[in-house]
Amino acid sequence: MANDKLKPACTRRELNEASYVTRNIRFEKLPTSAIIFAFEGIAYAYINHCMHMHRPLNCEQDAIFDDTGQYLRCSMHGFIFDPKTGECQSPVCKGQRLQALRLEEVDDTLYFAEKHLTLID
Repeated sequence: MANDKLKPACTRRELNEASYVTRNIRFEKLPTSAIIFAFEGIAYAYINHCMHMHRPLNCEQDAIFDDTGQYLRCSMHGFIFDPKTGECQSPVCKGQRLQALRLEEVDDTLYFAEKHLTLID
């Protein structure tokens, strides 16, 4: 059973039915959004914020993966990221990483397991 430190992110069903899910959160006291997706069957979550122009990955298009489906892609300028690590693969930000958020799964529900995260809605 989830304890009070876990905050619900989404169900596995929601994630299976969509290419990604976003949640409004407050992380380290700042309002932002989280992006949750499955890649190769594993759920990942990141702060939905490209370090290049400080925009959500899905700000220009309702998509977060590139055409190959192998990389996360910022729709503003096309910067790509390794979905497993969040590491930027584009030359300008090479080596920088998206802010990962820990997830735990309990009874087909994914929870944020972050001390400095609260849900906004």
